[in-house]
Amino acid sequence: MIDLHIHTTCSDGTYTPEEVVELAKEKELDVIAITDHDTIDGVERGALKAKELGIKFINGIELSTNYQGKEIHILGYFLNIEDEKLVNKLYELKNQRLTRTEKIIEKLREFRIEITKEEVMKEVKGDLISRTHIASVLFKKGYVNTRKAAFRRYLGDRGAAYVPRKNFTPMDAVKLLKENGALAFIAHPKLIPWGEKKTFELVDKLKEIGLDGLETYYPSFREIDKIYYKKMCEKRGMIVSGGSDFHGGNRNNITLGIANVKNEVYKKMKERLEEKKIDNEK
Repeated sequence: MIDLHIHTTCSDGTYTPEEVVELAKEKELDVIAITDHDTIDGVERGALKAKELGIKFINGIELSTNYQGKEIHILGYFLNIEDEKLVNKLYELKNQRLTRTEKIIEKLREFRIEITKEEVMKEVKGDLISRTHIASVLFKKGYVNTRKAAFRRYLGDRGAAYVPRKNFTPMDAVKLLKENGALAFIAHPKLIPWGEKKTFELVDKLKEIGLDGLETYYPSFREIDKIYYKKMCEKRGMIVSGGSDFHGGNRNNITLGIANVKNEVYKKMKERLEEKKIDNEK
């Protein structure tokens, strides 16, 4: 079994990269990918621990993008973490997150919700701030009953204090990953809050610039969903990925490996990577 969608303290998870790998060993997983939001800070640490424990490790990331008013997440696998263009873009995204946080805090004050940037920063275990950290402060100060409620009422894209991220589109993300030499997948496509027609219009547009596939195995997906997305990938000559979207204590009902992703998925991804290398050498 494998798990290719995992978050750590380097973004909005509660386990360190090393702890994630140790848990993967306990769960007897063969392959994992750390895919923190907009950062590769945990990749080297995870890779070192995985080598020590005999687990195959994929350098990964989950890039947060916006398109037509919706948040679209793009997963990248087999990253070259020395790529200067990637590193520079991630630094830019990190600074944008800080600015966005400040704007959200300002909007929350309109609803007589008083939290500070310093309070939010205390929730950050790594080097990247996120709305999950704001949700934690709102929960701890009693403004909401659950972190999920914080997103529903204030922080989600329909929330009262929602602030759109700066323009970084799925097309930008896929191009960045393709130039890096990585594989690119749309994360949890069923969770994009619009109809399937619009989702696959985007899929086809992204495929033209190098999208490799869709995250087909995901904890909340029914068996019929998995079959559907797999068929849609096959129809387009794309492949599938999958993972738990593990966040540790921030999502208590999600355990590592819960998506039941088979090793065959990893095999197909490696084959795809080799095909891309051959094409680039022609």
